[in-house]
Amino acid sequence: MIGALVALTLGACTKEETYVRNYCYPTDESDPTGFQKSGNIIINKGESDESIMKRVKNFDYLDGKTVIFLSPRAYSSNGKSYTVENPDPDYMLFPHSIDSMSDEWGRDYYEEYKKLGEKAFCEKYFDGELTLGMKLD
Repeated sequence: MIGALVALTLGACTKEETYVRNYCYPTDESDPTGFQKSGNIIINKGESDESIMKRVKNFDYLDGKTVIFLSPRAYSSNGKSYTVENPDPDYMLFPHSIDSMSDEWGRDYYEEYKKLGEKAFCEKYFDGELTLGMKLD
């Protein structure tokens, strides 16, 4: 009985895992894919990119910023990370920024992008849509 109470108590004290997504924005709006400043925001696992960006755009210091990019990876409070399924191309800096810590949206994708060309790559991954980084190229 004591073992069951200890297990129940420890289970109740387990902290729920939290996640963050990184975002970045240009230091110079006239060079939107150039040098970036960054931050992160706590998210709910599976939260849509659009929902996250609505919250990011409410940060006082980002007032008036027209270009903000969202990382295609999320990081948990215990150090694990995952690639977001179907990242929204409207918020991606790719191909100007790659994820060096992952196969997804990293060097392999960049090499595939160069090999296939922009149009074929976008048809394969984004239903033909360009990423924001491609539109600003």
